[in-house]
Amino acid sequence: MINILIVDDDIATLEVIRDSVNWEKLGVKEVRIALNVSSAKQIFNETPIDIVISDIEMPQESGIDFLRWVREENKECEFLFLTCHESFQYASHAISYNAAAYLTKPFDIEVMELTLQKIIVKIRQARELKKSSELGIWMEKNHRFVKLNFWKTLLDGDLIGKHRICEEIKRRHLDIEYDHPYYLVCTRLSNMESDIEKYGKDVFEFVLESFHMELLTGKVMNDSVVKYTNGEVIYFITICLESEQLKEECQKLIEISKNYFKGTITCCVSTECTLDEFNTKWQKLKKIFDYNISHFGTVFGEEDAEAAINNNLQIIELDQLIPMVEHKQKAQILHYLKHLFDELAASKHLNVHTLYLMKQEIIQVVYADLMKYGIQATKLFYDDCSIKIEEHALESTVDMIRWVNYLLEKTYQYEDEIAKNATLVGKINDYIHQHYAEDIGRCEIASSFFLTPEYLAKMYKKKTGVNLKDYINEYRIEKAKELLLSGEVTIGDVAERVGFDNFSYFSTLFKKFTGQTPKDYKMQERQSL
Repeated sequence: MINILIVDDDIATLEVIRDSVNWEKLGVKEVRIALNVSSAKQIFNETPIDIVISDIEMPQESGIDFLRWVREENKECEFLFLTCHESFQYASHAISYNAAAYLTKPFDIEVMELTLQKIIVKIRQARELKKSSELGIWMEKNHRFVKLNFWKTLLDGDLIGKHRICEEIKRRHLDIEYDHPYYLVCTRLSNMESDIEKYGKDVFEFVLESFHMELLTGKVMNDSVVKYTNGEVIYFITICLESEQLKEECQKLIEISKNYFKGTITCCVSTECTLDEFNTKWQKLKKIFDYNISHFGTVFGEEDAEAAINNNLQIIELDQLIPMVEHKQKAQILHYLKHLFDELAASKHLNVHTLYLMKQEIIQVVYADLMKYGIQATKLFYDDCSIKIEEHALESTVDMIRWVNYLLEKTYQYEDEIAKNATLVGKINDYIHQHYAEDIGRCEIASSFFLTPEYLAKMYKKKTGVNLKDYINEYRIEKAKELLLSGEVTIGDVAERVGFDNFSYFSTLFKKFTGQTPKDYKMQERQSL
């Protein structure tokens, strides 16, 4: 059993931790509390403590001081620190004295429980090692890692052929039978960014790894779950000896995980395979995940997955989609797509290939609609948010609908803004007023408003009766007149400050708009004053 000591000068924090954490589930025998380090030391000398949950910042002696004392006294104990600041200094001190982890206040009880669970597993591992002989210590500590490395070597295709595999099993002293049938459970974790941010990558992966071991193999310590990462997607491969009830256990895994995490878990149970087939089976399962969309968020067998490809398949009826896009019927478009998904799933054609074709057809129609307004779609959707949503579009029908909704929402919003040309002209003028001193023209301005230069210039002239270039120069000359009257700068400096790098051209334009040279204007205005 585990003993816990909570140290914090804030009695409210002490009580929240003591009364909120499910200690029984964690296997904790006793929870003691202390309001300061002095009291904590006294408790430490009276009772064996396995884990200390301590505030870092306390009067008189800090949590770091307490940790230093524990290490100097050679007491075996894990520390979980609480702090109000994400300070590198705190982290570096905690690491130097081998603290297990630290959480930032205000902390989440779920995050604390999962972090404590990881620390407790570490303590139990250490206790088991102490029970063994010197040779046993090495074997107990390293056996599961040797076994995990063996599984990964097979999955990576670095160990092929019965003879080589059997020799490696013997060399590593592994209790593995070559001729035994094996089953791979491939779990794909998608859309887990918020979970990783909340719990931390290590805690998040540890908990899911534990779920896999307990539910699929009946073991506590991991010796059969191998992790792979591909960008933001995480895979767990669990090596199982029996196939009975695997799908049911995978369903339990999904349901239990929903209590903790918001992301999506999809499980595929392979058909029977030998050790020599691990690599080809893993590659096949990964392709099944990459290709099949209809099983997203469910449990399915390898035999349930179909991979029919028809390169000549046209998914969307463009005659139906184009009018809906033109009339901004977003709800009808989304309903139409959902109906298509149902039809494709029923005919076993719902896969990443058909989603890709649908995506290209949707882009074609929407971008064509944007061009009617002179909007450059590639610039409109070049921001990080747009790119990220589009990158996930092919992962599932849910992600496809999310992307289409975003695409249409942003398209219609900007098209409506463009349609209000008076408002747009005002924004263009505001842009000129802010950037007149820079090297700007219709290309730079059009880029800022995601428009083609030709469309921008034509629309501006139509709405104002003035050429865009003439307005820019006219505004620059007005600002130049103000500077000339200030008497604080030379005419050459004035030209540069209002955006002209050619003094002769500046003088010519100035005379065109005022009827005078800059010098004459400056002298005349001074005399009139």
